[in-house]
Amino acid sequence: MSQGAFIDEQVQVEVGEYSLPKGFIWRGEKFEVAEILSFWRKLDFKKAWWRRRHRDYYRVRTVDGRVFELYRHRGPGRRYWVLLRELPPNSTG
Repeated sequence: MSQGAFIDEQVQVEVGEYSLPKGFIWRGEKFEVAEILSFWRKLDFKKAWWRRRHRDYYRVRTVDGRVFELYRHRGPGRRYWVLLRELPPNSTG
């Protein structure tokens, strides 16, 4: 799997049904999600429950054909989204 261009920036995400990402804003530009290519969840059970960091990862294709990986941080405290990387357009899942 290609690593792509590492971004690792917090972004604002618009969610739809079942809290799936519908779009996001990155550096002032809005991206609309055309398709969710894959989903996986990383659960951290090694720490006490109040210190665990759970993340839901999504690989998405935007309407303009770009492919991104982003995740929703679901650990303690504030929940937020991070745009992790941009992948080559032919990345599927």
